[in-house]
Amino acid sequence: MSKKTGRVTIADVAQKADVSAMTVSRVINNKADISDKTRQHVLKVMDEVGYRPNRIARSLASDKSYKIGIVIPSISSAFFAEILEGAQLTLWEADYNLLLCNTGRNPQREQDVLHLLEEDRVDGVIIFSAFSACDDLTQLLSQQPASVAFSTDVDEQVCGRIVIDELVGMRLAVNHLVANGRSCLGYVGIGSATHTGRERQRCFDVAMVEADLLPNDDYKILSDANDWERSFHVTQSLLEKHPEIDGLMCYNDYIASGALQACASLGKRVPEDIAVIGIDDIVLASVVSPQLTTLRYEISNQAVGSMAADMLLKRIQGDLTRKRVTLKHELVIRASAP
Repeated sequence: MSKKTGRVTIADVAQKADVSAMTVSRVINNKADISDKTRQHVLKVMDEVGYRPNRIARSLASDKSYKIGIVIPSISSAFFAEILEGAQLTLWEADYNLLLCNTGRNPQREQDVLHLLEEDRVDGVIIFSAFSACDDLTQLLSQQPASVAFSTDVDEQVCGRIVIDELVGMRLAVNHLVANGRSCLGYVGIGSATHTGRERQRCFDVAMVEADLLPNDDYKILSDANDWERSFHVTQSLLEKHPEIDGLMCYNDYIASGALQACASLGKRVPEDIAVIGIDDIVLASVVSPQLTTLRYEISNQAVGSMAADMLLKRIQGDLTRKRVTLKHELVIRASAP
């Protein structure tokens, strides 16, 4: 142990392992020209003596920052919190630190954040549900060493993508409502600022046509914010104008929870008078009353975050073979649309 600092150094590890300091350094930086036997021996000694690599020195030696930028539209979203939990665990296990950036759904702030991450020399970026135009985002991500985008329209030549087959989910939801006698379906969304917002509204219309129902723009209303209060008011307005609506498809569970309260305020019983379906299956979906029928991914939200992190780590290592992963929805039936 170093007498000056009281901290275990590379020299201490080398002496204990009976190898050179250069060998220890190569193990720390995961160089290929070290035998597996030597690597495992050095790692065991590092663990025994409690050695923790100096990140600054490691960064200089490897020309990496060991930092990953994660860009999300809302830090208050339970959905993104669950995804971040999975991403953080995977990146932490790979010895990367996270720089979390909240854009507040502002495309200019989103672009400013990406510029800052580039200047900060992060090793890669994961961006979730971006609000910037495809061309702008593609240009910005092309400046990053590696990047992955979730549910975002971007050129796959510069960025790995995790995309959602929204049509599968909308078919499940619409067919379920129709099979249970609902014939006048409404949609509560959040506008077209994001790829997801546009796709969910489009796929709802496609699923309606496939179910022999005529899409009616009068039965759609878009909130300008992804929160309970705003969704309450816009749904209340929609149902006051069109009391004949007997089924509601909502952009996500936040919107659906506001819709449930709007139904209650108008004396509409759920599900007797009107059925309500959300998307994402966050914790809220199972604690509201009645519990929400909702769409969820075929893997958990935490697993989605882990998948995004794993894809980014592979791209950092130069493995670009997996350019796209497509996720599908499954329907979780609860009391709001049994």
